[in-house]
Amino acid sequence: MRLPDRLKRPKLRLRTSVQKVWPRHRRWVKAHGCCVPGCTAPRVDFAHLRSAANAGIGQMPHDIFGVSLCRMHHDEQHRIGVTAFSRKYDVDLWALAAEFARRSPDWEMRASLKLVPAAAIGGDVSPPS
Repeated sequence: MRLPDRLKRPKLRLRTSVQKVWPRHRRWVKAHGCCVPGCTAPRVDFAHLRSAANAGIGQMPHDIFGVSLCRMHHDEQHRIGVTAFSRKYDVDLWALAAEFARRSPDWEMRASLKLVPAAAIGGDVSPPS
C-alpha cells in the first residue's frame, strides 16, 4: 500500500503566532469585582477558563477566555472545574468571559478576533450597547 505524498509545509518559525496575552485587557478585567454574586473580596485575579479546545498541558488559553475572580474562587474554580463551579454559584463564566471580551477597551485584542453576537450562535443575549 502506498502512502500519500508528504505535504509541503513552511519551515519552523515562519508562521506568525497568535498573540494570547493582552495586558490592557487583563488590567480592565481585574478592575471589576469577583464574578461570583455576593462576593465582596477587595482584590481579584485574572482567571483563565480552560476547556479541551483552548488549552492543554503547559499551554495557556487566550486572554479572551478570562474573567475576574477573587483568589478563593479562582482556586476553587481550578479544583472543581468551570462547569461545576458555574452550577454551584449559578453563574455562566463562559458568557461573562465573552461579555468582558466584547466590552474590552483593548480594541487591538478585539480586532484580532472574530467576535460574533451571541444571537448569531443561538444565544439569547441582547447585543452590547
